[in-house]
Amino acid sequence: MDDRKPSAFADLVSGSCWVALAAAIMIGSWRMDRLEHLQASIYSAPGIVPGLIGVALALMGLVLMLRAWWAGALAGAGRPRFAWSEHARLLTAVALCLAFAIGLVGRGPPFWLAAAIFIAVTVFAFQFPERRAARTLLRGALIAVVYGLVSGYAVHYVFQELFLVRLP
Repeated sequence: MDDRKPSAFADLVSGSCWVALAAAIMIGSWRMDRLEHLQASIYSAPGIVPGLIGVALALMGLVLMLRAWWAGALAGAGRPRFAWSEHARLLTAVALCLAFAIGLVGRGPPFWLAAAIFIAVTVFAFQFPERRAARTLLRGALIAVVYGLVSGYAVHYVFQELFLVRLP
């Protein structure tokens, strides 16, 4: 196990990314319908929970940035050089999420099937090196498909039937 701590500069960059994400969440929640035409209370507005989560993320991102600043993140020494090869799993996750959002959702298959495909491919992709080394690729593929189908149906059921959210 690697016991190295991230550099102060890495914490500064991470904190700024969290603050940017939080700002996007807060802007999105502010733009959500407040249901004023239904005389709904401000506390029942759909954007209140995402807005509060955005505020919490922003505060935690700012705390991370302050800690990094106090640790000398802006001193210039020790700034790590970004190596794409060290971030292969992150890039794989981003590519899979973009493929799901852009290529699958609303493009043909029903949502439960799109979610099942995404989850199965993601599970298989991240288990692939270990499964290949253990020579259990077929078993890993079958397990990934089962996880995908169960999760895809569960997501569909919870959102569509319990929360009454229309899915694409």
